[in-house]
Amino acid sequence: MSKIKGILSVILCLTLMLSFAACTGKDNGETTETQSVSQTDELTTKSHRPANKKEDDDSGNLLITLYNADSDEYHALKGKIETIDTGIDGEYGMTGFRFVSPKNGVKVRLEGIMWSPIVDNFECDYTYLEITTEKDKIYEFDCCVTETIPDFRLVAEYDGKISEYYMSMDGESVKNVIEMTGEEFVPEEITEESAFYSLCVAHAVSDVYYNDRLVKCSPEVVWNTFAYAVTLNDAVLNGEDMYKTISVTDWEADAYMNALYPHFNGKHPDLLEESYVEGSMGQYDRYNVTPWVFERFCTNEFYGVEDNGDGTYSVKIRVDDYRYEEGYEEFGLAVIVKPDTNNPFGYVITDVVDCDLPVG
Repeated sequence: MSKIKGILSVILCLTLMLSFAACTGKDNGETTETQSVSQTDELTTKSHRPANKKEDDDSGNLLITLYNADSDEYHALKGKIETIDTGIDGEYGMTGFRFVSPKNGVKVRLEGIMWSPIVDNFECDYTYLEITTEKDKIYEFDCCVTETIPDFRLVAEYDGKISEYYMSMDGESVKNVIEMTGEEFVPEEITEESAFYSLCVAHAVSDVYYNDRLVKCSPEVVWNTFAYAVTLNDAVLNGEDMYKTISVTDWEADAYMNALYPHFNGKHPDLLEESYVEGSMGQYDRYNVTPWVFERFCTNEFYGVEDNGDGTYSVKIRVDDYRYEEGYEEFGLAVIVKPDTNNPFGYVITDVVDCDLPVG
C-alpha cells in the first residue's frame, strides 16, 4: 500500500508541474475557446471554481459589466479571455460582446426568447450560453441584436439577486457598456388587467362552480380550470370566439398549471379522453384548448389585493352565482397567492378561501 501511495504521489507531482507549465503558456490576453451548451451538452460551470458568496469585495450588487465590440472599453480589456461559441445563426448580423464579473460564482446564461402574449412574458426556448464566472475573467461571445422585439436575453444571477439585459438596440444603437446590477425579485402589482388575475378568477369561479361536488384537484376540475384561465386571457387578446381553438405551447401550459396548482410540483394530471384540453396532433410541445367559460353561470368583480403580512396576498373577488331560483347567491372569495421567481406570472396560487369583501 505504501508503494502505491508513493507512485501516486510522483504522478500527482508530475501532473501539477505539467498543469503549471500549460497555464504559464496562456499569458495575459490569450484567448481560449469553449463550445456552446448545445454542442457539448455539459455546462461550462464544471471547469470553474465554485461560488464563494462570502468573498470580500466592494462591488456591491454589480454582477457583470457587458461591453459592446464597437466600444473602446471592449478592446481595452486585458486579461484571461474565454471565447464561447454560442452556435447562433448569424444570418441577420452578429455583434461581439465581452463581459467581466467582479465576483466568483455569478451564474450567467444567454437565452433565446420569444414573446408569449397569453402569459404576458418572454418564453425561453433555448439556452445558448451558461457559465459560472471567475472573478475578473473576460468572457467573449457573439449574439444577434434586434431593432425591436429582442430574440435573446442575457441573465445574471447571484445570491438571490437577478439582472436581465435584452439584446436589442437602445433607440438607434447598441449600448456600449452595460452594468448589470442584481436586484431582489419584486413581482408586478396584481391588477384587473394583469394576465395573472385571469388565473385568480378561474380558480375562484371553479371553486364556486363545483361547490365540493368533485374533488378540487381531480383531473376534470384541474383541466377545466386551466381551460377557463386560458380562455379568459385569450379573449382579452383576440376577442371572445367560442369556436376558435387556442394553441398553447408546453412552456405556456406549464406556466399556467404551475401557477394554478403549484403543489403538483410540475407533475400534472393526465389529460382526459374527453376534455376542453387535448394534445396537439403531431406536436408534443403544444396543447389545443377549446374555449370554456363554465356555462356562463356567474359574473365576477375585482375587490383589490390585500397584503397578508406573511409573504402572501389575498386577491379578493366577488362571484355572483345565478343558478338559484331566487335570483343569485353572492360569494366573497380570497385567492391566496405568493410571489414565485420561478413562474413567468410572478405568482402562484396556494388556496381559495371565503372572505368578507370590503364595503363601499
